[in-house]
Amino acid sequence: MTWRDDYASRLASAEEAVSIVKSGDRVVIPLTEQPMTLVAALIARSPDLSDVTISISAPGFDVGALLDAGFHVEVENFIGPFARAYENEGIAPYLPLGFSLTFKTNDERPDNAKPIDTVLVTTAPPDENGMVGFGPHSWFKRSYARRAHKVIAEVNPSMIRTFGDCFLPVSSFDKMVKIEPPEATRETLIEMVSGLEDEKRIALEQIIQQVNPNRLAPMASRFSVLDVQRLKTVLGLDDPPPAAVAIAENVKKLIKHGSTIQIGVGTPATYLPKLGVFDDKLDLGLHSELTVPGIAQLVDSGVINGSRKTIHKNKAVAVAWSGSDDRDLAVIDGNPTFELYEPDYLLDPWLIAQNHQQVGLNNALSVDLVGQINSESVFGGQMYNGIGGQPETHMGALYSRGGRAITLLYSTAADGAISRIVARFAEGEIVTIPRFWADTIVTEYGIAELAGRNHRERAEALIAIAHPDFRAELRADATKWIPE
Repeated sequence: MTWRDDYASRLASAEEAVSIVKSGDRVVIPLTEQPMTLVAALIARSPDLSDVTISISAPGFDVGALLDAGFHVEVENFIGPFARAYENEGIAPYLPLGFSLTFKTNDERPDNAKPIDTVLVTTAPPDENGMVGFGPHSWFKRSYARRAHKVIAEVNPSMIRTFGDCFLPVSSFDKMVKIEPPEATRETLIEMVSGLEDEKRIALEQIIQQVNPNRLAPMASRFSVLDVQRLKTVLGLDDPPPAAVAIAENVKKLIKHGSTIQIGVGTPATYLPKLGVFDDKLDLGLHSELTVPGIAQLVDSGVINGSRKTIHKNKAVAVAWSGSDDRDLAVIDGNPTFELYEPDYLLDPWLIAQNHQQVGLNNALSVDLVGQINSESVFGGQMYNGIGGQPETHMGALYSRGGRAITLLYSTAADGAISRIVARFAEGEIVTIPRFWADTIVTEYGIAELAGRNHRERAEALIAIAHPDFRAELRADATKWIPE
């Protein structure tokens, strides 16, 4: 039997494919590009199933549809806007796993591990050798597929061609469902937003005119609930605010020639390439969880060439090319300079630390005066997102010889009403990076070097980069909390 015969034997309708899910199964839907045809078919089958748990990472749709169908839901790694309310209500609990430790229990402590009964993934069609890739947003789809008892793939022919250790043979899949994504046009997308209130409709129409419509098509059904500002940021369409410009100028001082960089998702880090932080640097490398708009273009121009990297030399490596804009994806498509690897390998802090001068650039929601960093929760512990790859990339950079772990945050939130640098965290606030791993904090008001400093010195350094409106209050609190 050739691989083509094998592939043909595994093709099925979505309904046939999800029929292999059984009552009592734990079904995993890894991030990102979630297989919505399979999700819809599974929801339709829910009356025939009982006690099924759906473990889903960074949901791209309202998980209330799964809960309403009678499934148990847990959210892994990153929450996002479509699961946030359910987690905070306690009906879709969060599973806090670092990427590099996701499979530790499965591989080393199977008696204590949660089962991976069925995994639903999106893939590209098989290549000429019968190998199946997972598209530009690979993440840990391959990692789960290698360990699952049953694997169902939604095969999307529109995925770009990628390189690296990110393929499995056709024989690894139990069922494969070919989909034909409808060819989107700007006209059809504009029609879909025509009924929205004017402010949102106009903003979405502007986005539609600037972006490849096929990229927007998968989210078109969610236009009414999408955060337009966040969408513009993700797509690289918005203008950086003045605070981001000032932060970029501060970061620029910290990046040395020959550094290998990692940039985390979200603001203000996403603006760094657009603001020219790396343009005058020589021989940068990329070893990252994901990317942000403009990074692939820096590779294309030679600013990022990997020539001084310690590992994966001359290659730009990540676990996903999520965060790329249309120009980035055009550079990455079919380009062997860009390689994808599984996160339990690439985001192992000890691997990251092998890079000379590894620089981690991640965002925070708040920092307290002893240097504890919160990137996950608001208002006393309400979950907002999750850890993502931040702890691992932060630690890898910190332990790298010549490396630096940089945390970025705006000095205030809520239009200036709240300081993000706080005397102490509210009860229940979640610490993403403990104070003994804090390194360098950057706001629009400057740089605070925390490594090697005691609590009092840290408080002074952080107050100096807080918003001026809050410095006196913070200093008063610091006097009570950190005695003279």
